[in-house]
Amino acid sequence: MDFHAIAQRAIGDMPPETRFRPEDAEVIRAHRDLILPLAEEYVTSFYDVLFAHEPTRAVFEEGERPEREATQVDFFRRIVEGPHDDEFFAWLAFVGPVHVVRQVSNPMMLAMLDYMVLYVMKKFRGHENADAVTEAFVRLAATLGAIISYGYEVAWQEALQNVVGMPPALVQRMVHEEAQRMFPLRSHGAAS
Repeated sequence: MDFHAIAQRAIGDMPPETRFRPEDAEVIRAHRDLILPLAEEYVTSFYDVLFAHEPTRAVFEEGERPEREATQVDFFRRIVEGPHDDEFFAWLAFVGPVHVVRQVSNPMMLAMLDYMVLYVMKKFRGHENADAVTEAFVRLAATLGAIISYGYEVAWQEALQNVVGMPPALVQRMVHEEAQRMFPLRSHGAAS
C-alpha cells in the first residue's frame, strides 16, 4: 500500500477549510506545554470510555489495556509535537489498516477522534486561546479521520482484490455498479 498516496488523496478530497493547516500546527506547538501534560489523564479517560461500552471493549484482549494506553500516549504526543509533514500523514494512513486488523470500525475510531477534540476543548475552556486551540484540534481530528478511514477503506479493497484475484479497476467498477443497483438514486444530472 502506498501510504503517502492514501494520505494525499484523503487530504485532497477534503475542502481546504476543513483540513489541518500549518497555522493549526503552529497553534498546537505554541500550546504544547499545556497540552502534553494532559496525555496521561486524557488516555486514561479515553480507555475508560472504550472499556465502558461493550462493542468497543470487545476489541481488546484480556490484559492488554496498559500496552494500548502506552501506544495511545505516544500517538497523542506525536500528533501534538509533529512534525506535521508528509511522513506524519503517511503514518496516519498506516493506522487505518491497523484498525482493520484489530476489527475497530470507522464509527468507533471517528467517535474517539471526536472524544479527543471534546477533551481538549473542555481543558482549554476559559483559556484566552481556547477557540484557536479547539479549532486546530477540530481540523486535526477531521484530517486524521479522513486519512485513517480512507486507509481503512483502501485496506479492505486491497484485501478483497487479493482474495478474489481481480484487478483493482474491475473490483472498483463492480462495487460501484452494485452500489447503484442497491441505491438507485439520481446521480450527476441523470434524469430520474
